Amino acid sequence: MSEKRPKKITDKKRLSHGSYSILMTVIVVTAVLFLNFLVNRLPVQMTQIDFSSAKLYTLTDTTRQFLEELDEDVTLYYICEGGKEDDTVEKLLRRYQDESSHIEVEQIDPALYPGFTKTYTEESLENNSVIVAGNEISKVVKAQDMYASGYSTQTGGYVNKGFDGEGRVTSAIGYVTSEDIPVLYVLNGNGEGTLGNSFLDAVQKNNIDVQTLNLLTAEAIPEDASAILINSPAKDYTDEETKEIIRYLEKGGKALIYSTFSLETMPNFDSILADYGLERVEGIVLESDTNCYTTYQYCIFPGICYSEVTKDVYDDTFLLAPMSQGIRATDTYRSSIGMQTLLVSSASSYSKTDVENMTTSEKEEEDIDGPFNVGMLVQEDIDNDHEVDTEVVYYSTGYLLDEDYNQNVSGGNARLFGSTVSYLCKDDEAAVDVPVKTLQVPYLTMTSFTANFWTVICVFVLPLAFVLAGVIKWLKRRNG
Repeated sequence: MSEKRPKKITDKKRLSHGSYSILMTVIVVTAVLFLNFLVNRLPVQMTQIDFSSAKLYTLTDTTRQFLEELDEDVTLYYICEGGKEDDTVEKLLRRYQDESSHIEVEQIDPALYPGFTKTYTEESLENNSVIVAGNEISKVVKAQDMYASGYSTQTGGYVNKGFDGEGRVTSAIGYVTSEDIPVLYVLNGNGEGTLGNSFLDAVQKNNIDVQTLNLLTAEAIPEDASAILINSPAKDYTDEETKEIIRYLEKGGKALIYSTFSLETMPNFDSILADYGLERVEGIVLESDTNCYTTYQYCIFPGICYSEVTKDVYDDTFLLAPMSQGIRATDTYRSSIGMQTLLVSSASSYSKTDVENMTTSEKEEEDIDGPFNVGMLVQEDIDNDHEVDTEVVYYSTGYLLDEDYNQNVSGGNARLFGSTVSYLCKDDEAAVDVPVKTLQVPYLTMTSFTANFWTVICVFVLPLAFVLAGVIKWLKRRNG
């Protein structure tokens, strides 16, 4: 009997040790499950750090402030089949949900629910599209619009150059929660320029509806017009068109006007400007200061004056305004009119008056000394109540709306256009503008002086310095 006792004691020890192991395993598994539950409850920004250089799925301060003021429920339907999610888009949408209790994100697999999108749009949506649904209206953000593409000289085709997911989604939320959407009417029928995609996007992202209007066929400028755009007409307006434009402005209308230098006279167009105290200086503006132009002296970098119109481009933006004309005030204009300079050439600029027979870019005796205004804001208090009624913004070159020149300044011209239209339409509720986040190295914009300086350094100074260093070292070895 005495020989069996140690075995019982050993069995008890094994049982105790086994129970302890099971208990610890249960505790560890429970702790892991509980920790996993807590982590899943944490906001995405705490569990998924945005290491991308452009902070692609980190919400900007503009969006965060907008979401703080959001007081309506909005659902973001993420249309995507399982396993085909765009990681950047998916993470971005989760950030919206974490930032506001009024935002809910729901992924819809079109393979499982093929008829879902037809409730909101008749178009076929690709994976990674988003339907932004408010209480009454909705807006679709297509997958292809999440990325800004452009032509690449390196690949010979179009590539994604920027991520615009936040800009599109934030704009769509503003759209579905706004009561009224401003309308910009773009005049056509007189050879006016058309807006490229960069400029249309700059306006539409601010939730401004863009419509075309031909005054030769329309009875009048519609009552719902928040502003009109006159984009460098190639031929003059008729007397009736001119009267209608002035009639609209005299009732407190808003207008954004561009003109392009031409040898043809346009008295009716000029009469619209003159009615608000503006006239064009003869010729085109050239810069003699190499810091104020690029490539050609008429491709000027105008100085930007701070105002409510230009505040979005004032600090860190280059603008390129080729073939600008000077703008000056007429000798007499109504006392109710006030003027403000927006863009200006340098003190060393001059207006080349005989453009048709120009043989040199150097200043000649008949040329007019600068500086010149090349962008102006005109405001009028019609009923003398100390509040602005009519507003006209005039830029004296239509090349500010050229896609190629805009690309040369990394989208600066489009930003100016967007901020100008937003100012004139003045709908802070609907307008939420988040810039495209670049996926590439932005253009390095250099003045002619800077380009010439670095050319001299790289082509002459540095090679000469290496040669001299080699000669000196050779002489030391020879004499040593």
